[in-house]
Amino acid sequence: MGSGIDLGRIAEAVDHLITAPISNWTILKGIPLGELYAAARRHAGGPLTLAAARLLVDRVKPSDTVLLISGFIMRDYQRPETDGPIGAAVLARALALGFGARPVGVSEAAATDVMSACFAAAGLPRAALVDLPRGRHQCAIVPFTLDEGEADTAAKKLLDEVDPSAVIAIERPGANRRGRYHGGGGFDISAFTAKTDALFAEAKARGIATIGIGDLGNELGMGTIADEVRVLVPQGERCQCPCQGGIAAALAADVAIIANISNWGAYGVAACLAAGLGDESILHTADDEGRFIDACVAAGAVDPVGGQLRAYVDGTDRATNAAMVELLGSLVRLGARPTRDVEQYRASWHGRQHPS
Repeated sequence: MGSGIDLGRIAEAVDHLITAPISNWTILKGIPLGELYAAARRHAGGPLTLAAARLLVDRVKPSDTVLLISGFIMRDYQRPETDGPIGAAVLARALALGFGARPVGVSEAAATDVMSACFAAAGLPRAALVDLPRGRHQCAIVPFTLDEGEADTAAKKLLDEVDPSAVIAIERPGANRRGRYHGGGGFDISAFTAKTDALFAEAKARGIATIGIGDLGNELGMGTIADEVRVLVPQGERCQCPCQGGIAAALAADVAIIANISNWGAYGVAACLAAGLGDESILHTADDEGRFIDACVAAGAVDPVGGQLRAYVDGTDRATNAAMVELLGSLVRLGARPTRDVEQYRASWHGRQHPS
């Protein structure tokens, strides 16, 4: 943008923050986050959050629809976890404020109330899908089928209807090489998991941009690093269910982001978008983060580590999550240069100069 901003350096710092191994899950399970990140980075060719942000800048235009797939139903509770829907809401908000995009959240019916609560807390009131084009900063939340036999037809129908410019999966179960979905412990969760792999696969077939955000390797889009997940992650190669195909997700995204907590990966992309546009309001605040977590829990989501209705994400408390957002916000404030010239903004992502 010709103003001295170095998005690459900001993104390096963002990636460093969101991969800090400080969650209970990462510490207790010994997840080799650094090696998984390195594998994803080799594919992206640089900082992961910047690669995802660049893809969105290139593809998403005003009034475009973006699908955000999230919700991970916990086997022992039959409720979604707190990681995922909040990150989806944060990215939905960033794309709505920054680009005038129209976000559509997708999950199984069991998670749509949680998705709606998170999107509403982010300032995006829910509207019917047919009414979405009529107002600014609204969202739609739609359930996807649990039936594998219906999934391909349902995916084509939804993509035909909304014609999205990007599909983003945040902490969303991804089927393994044998078509089965697994939790982190290696158990089969296919029976109560919506078959959103069909939606992702159809988007890829149509040339629609795809981004996957995960923290273990069993999430949709993490097929990009499936070989590494099978070797490095417990249950990655061989799961505890009869399929014996491991938990590694098979479908690859155009950009795969591995983070310590998947929500943080979404926050990192929002931070890069905010920095590039020079508008820190695109990234939510630490106070907002607390509200989002509270809204998510109030709607019925559980902390997957503690298994409680408490203000934690992956065993990490409210204050720690808010502190992460505060640190990301500091990077945006210190590194960004204000501009509302969209063409100037787009040029900056590729190192092109634009007349001031």
